Amino acid sequence: MCPKKAYFDEKAAEWDTLIKDEVVIRIKNMVEELALPQGSKVLDLGTGTGILIPMLIEAVGSSGAVVAVDFAPQMLAEARKKYQWPNLEFLEGAAEEIPLEDQVFDEVVCNSAFPHFDDLRQAAQEMARVLRPGGRVTVMHPHSREYINDLHVSLGGAVKTCLLPEEEVMLAIFAEAGFEALTLEDVPGRYCLSGRKA
Repeated sequence: MCPKKAYFDEKAAEWDTLIKDEVVIRIKNMVEELALPQGSKVLDLGTGTGILIPMLIEAVGSSGAVVAVDFAPQMLAEARKKYQWPNLEFLEGAAEEIPLEDQVFDEVVCNSAFPHFDDLRQAAQEMARVLRPGGRVTVMHPHSREYINDLHVSLGGAVKTCLLPEEEVMLAIFAEAGFEALTLEDVPGRYCLSGRKA
């Protein structure tokens, strides 16, 4: 097993206790700002223990659907324990090789996971592949890029090189993957990249 997967599997059981209430509120606000249309099909990429799942399910309603993907089986096991809805599906898989068909989603949301992917360019291309034309990608964090990168370096070990690239590089990665109308917000307490598949 790769060190990164082992790291997240090992932390899975206590993961939710590490997330502060104020961070949950920031994430909830960011999801609400997405204004996901009822009936949307959403991919929660890098779902972890599923912090976004109830927020996404509420937003898309019973006519929508959420597919939660993560590469760490123990993280998925924790999410499965908490959440069961008829329109929710869990899948184990890597962001660089999403185990789903082309053009099946209206939205891809990636919260607090992007810097942990091994190949950021490949992950962005996969996000584009599974989105329908006009579909939206959102890469978000409840912290600034500087905060996230400093944290990962300080933690060391398997996550010390899991860094968010500079703004120009991030925008280039997603432009090359076929996204347009790209925006990137990076301020204390939030980071959000958004774009539409051409």
